[in-house]
Amino acid sequence: MARRGEIQGPDRPQARGAAPRMRYDAVFLDVDGTLLWVDLDVEGYVEDLAPYAANGSLTVERAARPVWEGLRRHIKENIEHRTQEGLALFKRHNAEITAAQLGIRAPTELLARVAERRTSFNPYPESEAVLRRLEETGVGMYVVSNWDLELVEVLEELGWMRYFDGVVVSAVSGVEKPDPRLFEEALEVSGVSRERAIHVGNDPMADVKGAAGAGIDTVLVDRRGDIQMPEATFVVRDLGELPDLLGR
Repeated sequence: MARRGEIQGPDRPQARGAAPRMRYDAVFLDVDGTLLWVDLDVEGYVEDLAPYAANGSLTVERAARPVWEGLRRHIKENIEHRTQEGLALFKRHNAEITAAQLGIRAPTELLARVAERRTSFNPYPESEAVLRRLEETGVGMYVVSNWDLELVEVLEELGWMRYFDGVVVSAVSGVEKPDPRLFEEALEVSGVSRERAIHVGNDPMADVKGAAGAGIDTVLVDRRGDIQMPEATFVVRDLGELPDLLGR
């Protein structure tokens, strides 16, 4: 039975053969900036909505800032909308705000569809292979993410839900990283002790300090190599280093 904040993953097949001994029993994984990055197709947004702009004045240069602000607004405020109906209303209202800033007059449903269609979730090149390698070890894998109610849908579309034993998401739980309560919930869901869990993420505050506040070891994914974070247990440049690191 799923606990509060948890969305169960499908039963994963047992790894064949002798799995390498892992130093942890559960791996918690952040999503945005760790497994994938979120992108906006501003050109496509302009193409879709230019006919509805006053005086045909919509350009990529003019649209870029309001469109990205809309995404940041969604990230910041989605935790306040914890039902599907509430989230849908919020997304429509958010799309209306962006359109109003750009002088676009179009049906709200169209604005919301365009905003959704022009948002993409792009896996890092190594992510799929790393998830597959970790699955082969038999280690438990759990998503621990600040995200809206539609995270599982995103993971399913990527074909990734089969890798995870559970999903702990802020919009369901009502708390966001770095609040250690989200990590405490992940420990409860996984059923492992904090000494046998490790959290992997790219955000020094939300991921490293948040997990450390719950007494959990951390892996900081520093793709640009410019983050000074001595509090992290380990630092890697990308996820490709993770299986060998955890298997030592």
